[in-house]
Amino acid sequence: MNLRKLMLISISIYVLIIFTDLNDIVYAKVNSVKNDIKNVNSSLELSNYKVSIEAKEIKSIKDNLSGITYCNETNTLFAITNSPRDIYELTLDGEILRKIELIGFSDTEGISYLYDNLFAIVDEKNQQVYTFPINKDTKKIDIFHLRDVFTLKINTYENFGYEGVSYNKKDDVIFIVNEKFPSELIKIKNLISKKNMNISFGDGKTVFNNFMGDFSGIYFDSKSEDLLFLSDESKMIAQIDQNGTQLSFIQLEKGFLGLKKNIPQAEGITMDKDDTLYIVSEPNLFYSFKKEKL
Repeated sequence: MNLRKLMLISISIYVLIIFTDLNDIVYAKVNSVKNDIKNVNSSLELSNYKVSIEAKEIKSIKDNLSGITYCNETNTLFAITNSPRDIYELTLDGEILRKIELIGFSDTEGISYLYDNLFAIVDEKNQQVYTFPINKDTKKIDIFHLRDVFTLKINTYENFGYEGVSYNKKDDVIFIVNEKFPSELIKIKNLISKKNMNISFGDGKTVFNNFMGDFSGIYFDSKSEDLLFLSDESKMIAQIDQNGTQLSFIQLEKGFLGLKKNIPQAEGITMDKDDTLYIVSEPNLFYSFKKEKL
């Protein structure tokens, strides 16, 4: 092999690593073998979770289940799909209670319960955040009737935009994750109260980003005040405090958390009032994980 060919191969490999985040994925896989779970002064105790419902197929949803949130007003879950664009209210066992039609939206990827029956969703294609109420009589939500719409466009590639949303009620902060190129944490403070709104971006080179090939979902835990980042590519959840320090991570693969098979495409994550963890996976799979009593 001559020098020119060797240089071309080396350059190609370098470009591949940069543009696929392969380095992040390999780093995560290697380190997960050495460090299954390390909890640091956290009430979450992720190491104690075991799967209670694995890969339950929600048959009325054919495809594109992309986000989930827990509503303590109703003690139910609300899941969202991106095509067709609908919201489904679910029992804690993943049974459908009703469907709410979304009219005029483009690519709805994430949903979060805020408070008092108020919800937020993110649209990946439009890079917008929408807030609106859902009550027991809500059957459809028309984008053209919404007043609370926030647009924040960042430098991103098509189909690698907003993937998840969560909310810190105490500090009135909405967290949004951008999937990739860049894998970004966006914090919008006072979007709901509309008082001195502030937007900040997490550094794409932070510690937690080194462990994850992409961001496919996010959840803010009000008890520990930590963030749970979900990654489809790396098949893991990373627990991060608000200073950006990684506290722990868990794998979503066969053999971890009692799973019999890998979670194929994890897209949404949330927890309920009893600390049960829920994950949804495309096309239409539902998972729940409960903390074991020691």
